[in-house]
Amino acid sequence: MGLGNKLLNGTIRRKIGSYISKVLYKNSITINDLDKNDIVYSIDYDNSDRTNYICKLSNAYIYSTFGYYFNKDKKLIRDLIPTGMFDTLILGGYFAFYPLKKKVYIKGNIFSLQSLWVVSFAHWIQDILPKLFILKDSGLFEKIDTIVLGSGCISSFHRESLKLFGFDDKKIFYIDDEMEVECENLYIPSLPCGVLRPDKWVFIRYNLFAKELFLRNKDNYTFPKKVYLRRKKLKTRNLLNEEELLNLLSKYGYESICLEEHSLEYQFFLFYNVERVISIVGSGLANLICSNKGIKVLGIEPYIRPEENTWTFILENVGGTYSYYTETNKDNFKFLNNHNKNNDFDFKIDIDEFTKVFNTFEYN
Repeated sequence: MGLGNKLLNGTIRRKIGSYISKVLYKNSITINDLDKNDIVYSIDYDNSDRTNYICKLSNAYIYSTFGYYFNKDKKLIRDLIPTGMFDTLILGGYFAFYPLKKKVYIKGNIFSLQSLWVVSFAHWIQDILPKLFILKDSGLFEKIDTIVLGSGCISSFHRESLKLFGFDDKKIFYIDDEMEVECENLYIPSLPCGVLRPDKWVFIRYNLFAKELFLRNKDNYTFPKKVYLRRKKLKTRNLLNEEELLNLLSKYGYESICLEEHSLEYQFFLFYNVERVISIVGSGLANLICSNKGIKVLGIEPYIRPEENTWTFILENVGGTYSYYTETNKDNFKFLNNHNKNNDFDFKIDIDEFTKVFNTFEYN
């Protein structure tokens, strides 16, 4: 968390951010305005809705865990960061004490994975990791000496995914919120998606990636074809009458799996092989991006957290179908934090009502 977020209230941060936003825009450039000594490598993908590329910038800068990119003249390169990073509250929190920033210089070739929400599993899988496909497919992978990550990227899925992509032998530098890193040569990929909206090529590339991994390791695993995903390792959005649900699903051959008990590799393989998935909606379903055509998913959606559009979008792109049951009875919810009701709650479902939706899902 930035110093500005700790010391300033939201109103002040928003006012500061509004001013900073105007300054950044005024002094920003696009990749079309880059210096002649900088290089843009284009990567062509079939089924792509956008132009994909990697920029190589000399003596460029990265600021903060979110990753604001500046060229050697300290001009922000605005088309390399998501539009959400111009939110005035965010800008006020991260740039309020910019003159007090810690400065670091890194020699060699640096690749940055900095962006919004890199600590979130779903965003990491769908928004961030596709940048590694761009780097791999550009032919520049071997040139990279150091990868820059935010200081919060310390979860097992961060480490495991870098290893799966072949980056375990690369040096990792963790950038803090009030830190500015000057890079001798900075490689930055284009944005492969909007927020949780990957481009079409990303789905194809993920499926091929999962297939290649699976064929090399298929003798090491067995997978059920029908699964129910449990959240027992997570602190919120747990199902209070889950045993009732498990009794129902077990009669139809569903096996319960807790993704947090398995490696990321196993999760990719599971979603590559599974045919039917039932789950409370959440980040674990981001693995659907690896799925094969024909997969069917039944999401259990709390009324205060509808996610139909998110998972429908993914299933349509992988050639699957998404159905959902929404629990609407407010008496079935136990809120754990009244200041964050959309995230911190447990609940139970009406088994009779769920069964009606399940029967339609199971027999279609």
